[in-house]
Amino acid sequence: MRFASFLLSDSLICSENRVRALGAIMRAKRFATREKANIEVYGHIGTLAARLRNLSETGAFLEVSHGSYVPQKGDLLNLTVELSTIRKTHNVAAEVVWSKGMGLGICFINKDEVLERMMAKAGAI
Repeated sequence: MRFASFLLSDSLICSENRVRALGAIMRAKRFATREKANIEVYGHIGTLAARLRNLSETGAFLEVSHGSYVPQKGDLLNLTVELSTIRKTHNVAAEVVWSKGMGLGICFINKDEVLERMMAKAGAI
């Protein structure tokens, strides 16, 4: 599938600053999808079942279908996407940039940034 390449390249993973810059200049092109995904929220126990609704170079929109917690803005995620048509699974780190009802918008981040962002959040408490 065409959108699968977005999850494969580290060069396409965005930082929060890049998302803001992209938002000011142009909106990343989105691709509609219905792939299954599993969400692990750092600091919470368990896995949430979700479905990807659209995907871009910088992030995605997901709808949580099952789980006891809906991720909120600022939550850090480990997202596993099952690309059934090509029989592959991809794992990416992300941060929730907005949340409404069962839906959430995420920004892909480099896995190396997860610990740094967790430490920054802990220091802000």
